[in-house]
Amino acid sequence: MLCRLLLLASLAPRGRAPAAAVSALAVRLAHRSAINPTARSLGRYCRLRMSDSEQYDVVVVGGGAAGVFGAIAAARAGASVLCLEGGSQPLRKVRISGGGRCNVMHDAQTWQASRDAVAQRYPRGADQLLGSLASRFSPEETQAWFEAEGVQLKVEADGRAFPTTDNSATIIDALLGAAERAGVVLRTRAKVSDLAHDSGAAPPRFGLKYASASGGETAAVRCSAVLLSTGSSAHGLAAGLGHRIVPLIPSLFSFRFVALRLGLCSAGVSVPDVELSLELKAGGGPSPSLSSRGPLLVTHRGVSGPAALKLSAFAAVELAEAGYAGALKLNLLPALSGAGVVGALEAFTVDGRRKLVRNANPFGLPGRLWEAVACGGGDEAEATGAKRWGELRRAEVEALSSRLTATPLPFSGKDSNKDEFVTCGGVDWRDVDATQMQSRLVPGLGPVLIHRRLFFAGEVLDVDGVTGGHNFQSCWTTGHVAGSGAAEHAAACSVAPEAVAPEAGAAADTFRLRGGWRAAACAAASGGQHAALAATLTPTLALTLGLPLPLPLPLPLPLPLPPPLTLTRL
Repeated sequence: MLCRLLLLASLAPRGRAPAAAVSALAVRLAHRSAINPTARSLGRYCRLRMSDSEQYDVVVVGGGAAGVFGAIAAARAGASVLCLEGGSQPLRKVRISGGGRCNVMHDAQTWQASRDAVAQRYPRGADQLLGSLASRFSPEETQAWFEAEGVQLKVEADGRAFPTTDNSATIIDALLGAAERAGVVLRTRAKVSDLAHDSGAAPPRFGLKYASASGGETAAVRCSAVLLSTGSSAHGLAAGLGHRIVPLIPSLFSFRFVALRLGLCSAGVSVPDVELSLELKAGGGPSPSLSSRGPLLVTHRGVSGPAALKLSAFAAVELAEAGYAGALKLNLLPALSGAGVVGALEAFTVDGRRKLVRNANPFGLPGRLWEAVACGGGDEAEATGAKRWGELRRAEVEALSSRLTATPLPFSGKDSNKDEFVTCGGVDWRDVDATQMQSRLVPGLGPVLIHRRLFFAGEVLDVDGVTGGHNFQSCWTTGHVAGSGAAEHAAACSVAPEAVAPEAGAAADTFRLRGGWRAAACAAASGGQHAALAATLTPTLALTLGLPLPLPLPLPLPLPLPPPLTLTRL
């Protein structure tokens, strides 16, 4: 064992402490183990061989986008951080996002931190994200972060931002490189099986157990703060500590048609601007007044593209209740009024009077799509398509207009968007303080006080966005806020007060707490309620209970514990 540790230390850059060297090396080896047999062996050793008494300031459960980003934020804030990923590789969804190009965020220059703008991007969680997106970690800060890590981004016409390399490996390398330099310890194949809060410890700590899928070993770790960021797999851990979970249902999916004529005739055809409205089947409850506008892609099974995906996200709950059966109403010309469509068709009966209806249209619609929608689906429509434009009667023009602006498309079923799978649901926001992405619960007491050392980020929360980089943006923002908060509160709670020289002008009986908290002895002679109540709390107990600082008065509980301290922020 000693030989292996010496080997690890010898491979570290000069000037780095042995512990930090092993931590950084663990990240690098885990990332390179797929191509280097020696690194694979050492990486497995770093992941599995550890002391039963291993302790960290912060443990991050989940090595996805939010988890890794949160781990980096916590480590840069000075915390020792362990990140546990249950799969064989971290950042799996980052790798496949955008067809392997990684739509890392949306255009920061067009971002508006208003309630309406955020609500249009996030069907669920918009109100809770608004403050953090506006002031804690905005899209502008996200772009600056990646550029500082050497990633150049480009913005496409629809606002989606990609690395200029068009390769998700660029983003992965930047994240893992930042984690390595910050000293994050990243372990893969480390599925957490148990999370418990030890309120009897001094100070109280979390205990986690995780198993290795490859070696079957079980390991334990203790920490001052935990960040859950694993999506649905962490819901059991959160529920075990008393948090309510909103049931998971799919979001961001394409619609599968009952009749495949449109798909067979027009598969692969895209339209830059359509409007889709939703009509649910009987038994699925009242049809919501939901519609979506944007580009549409016709597939061999149905429809996809931003218009369909956005509609599926905002109507996710209603569609699940209806069993994913109903009908879409397709408007191919949303920029025109009904009268405008009729007028354009009538004008074309003159300008294009010699052309067959099925072969020409005045709107520039793709030929296959035009023929399938305007001239198909019934004997009357097919008869219209066989005529010349100059032969159409007024009633036929109006019927053609109706088909173009209100084509019914019955659907039954759904398909995932490429290889990506997004859900809505998760830890209920009622149990989360959205300003810090931290739990509101004290284990055993229910929703009474804020528990300041359990944090959430990413898909574990009940938040989901539409396509275009918004889901990743919520990961970066919640990860940064939660990771920074976890480091701060872990530092404040993990050590006892440490005597230091008093600041200029401060009382001689002033102490400093690690993490930026100050404990000042109360003068008994001052008397009054403030001194008496402040004397009931120790710094550790106050922070463990999650009491806001400065302490609220009067306090709800008499806790006669020495020393007589009040707490203020440095």
